[in-house]
Amino acid sequence: MQVPSRAHLNTLLFFIILLILPHFKPTQADDNEIPWQMFRGDIRHTGQSAYKGAQTNTLKWSFKIDTRITSSPSIASDGTIYFGSIDGRLYAVNPDGTSKWTFQAGDEITASPAIGKDGTIYIGSRDKKMYAITPEGKPKWTYQVGGIILSSAAVTDDTLYFGSDDNNLYALTTDGKLKWNYTAKSNITASPAIWTDGSIYLFEISGALHALSPDGLEKWMKRVGTGVYDSYSSPSLGSDGTIYVGTDSGRLVAIKPDGNVKWYVNTGKAVHCSPAVTRDGTIVFGSYNGFIYAVLPDCKLKWSFKANSWVESSPAIDAEGSIYIGSSDGKLYAINTNGTLKWSFQTKGAIESSPAIGPDGTIYIGSDDNHLYAIGGSAQTSSVPMFEK
Repeated sequence: MQVPSRAHLNTLLFFIILLILPHFKPTQADDNEIPWQMFRGDIRHTGQSAYKGAQTNTLKWSFKIDTRITSSPSIASDGTIYFGSIDGRLYAVNPDGTSKWTFQAGDEITASPAIGKDGTIYIGSRDKKMYAITPEGKPKWTYQVGGIILSSAAVTDDTLYFGSDDNNLYALTTDGKLKWNYTAKSNITASPAIWTDGSIYLFEISGALHALSPDGLEKWMKRVGTGVYDSYSSPSLGSDGTIYVGTDSGRLVAIKPDGNVKWYVNTGKAVHCSPAVTRDGTIVFGSYNGFIYAVLPDCKLKWSFKANSWVESSPAIDAEGSIYIGSSDGKLYAINTNGTLKWSFQTKGAIESSPAIGPDGTIYIGSDDNHLYAIGGSAQTSSVPMFEK
């Protein structure tokens, strides 16, 4: 029997590697991944990022406009940062803080942009229109509805979901055609969250939480408290399907996937932020009582952190579990996993916008002082798979 030569073995090994290499997935984020795709980062609205966030409060740059910024930024795969403003414009900013382009809508934009897989940006306005805009800043299509759009769109590979003041949740194809709409009893200003099976969860301002099937049929409805008339208090979904939502009556409510209430905590003041869910299942949220809370999945308090004023911004969670959240005291807080302060950054206005985390760890957030801020960041930051348990 002839023994293969070392050259033959090396050649064989090379071809084996070529055959099996496509079946391996990289542990780092792919180059074409969207770092912060929509309001709350992902369709479950967890607030989770695959990247390690800024370790210091060093200001990289700030981008000034003429009006306050309540819209939360999104980050495209090429690093472009998108955000809306009270002046009715959608801004595209390069990673170095220079202007890329602006798009003028017909009225205020307080919703946050969503980015499709092909780079299309979707944003709603008070002019009652949903806009689809190319990565070059050109209009692709518009869809007219019957009420103002405060709801931040959620986008999947083929469907765009958003609510309106006309009491409807709309499901559009990504080329702007209506798939279906669902009519609630009151305005839908919150952003819908989408579960892995395509179920949609929406919260209307009457305080009713709805679960819809992928084709728009109601599965169940549960009244959980008084709703919130803004685009910030939206439902978030845990890894077990539990739905978490804040209410104007001061409660953070956990609802089972079957629509029954699991538990609630009462903060005594309105909960206008959307809760974040960490990889270990901890729920993080702020309240108008000036505290930021971390609550375990069994409703036990893990820790609380005192800000200097009410909290409406929603938290972002980095790959290591650090929390980034704004406050009406004008500060962006970075909080360690044990509830202690990592650092803070002071702006000159209240922060209603929610932070987004870039691939290099930069934290992007808007302020009522008319600036978008880019804070911290390092090329050495790491990433982990999303939704890791």
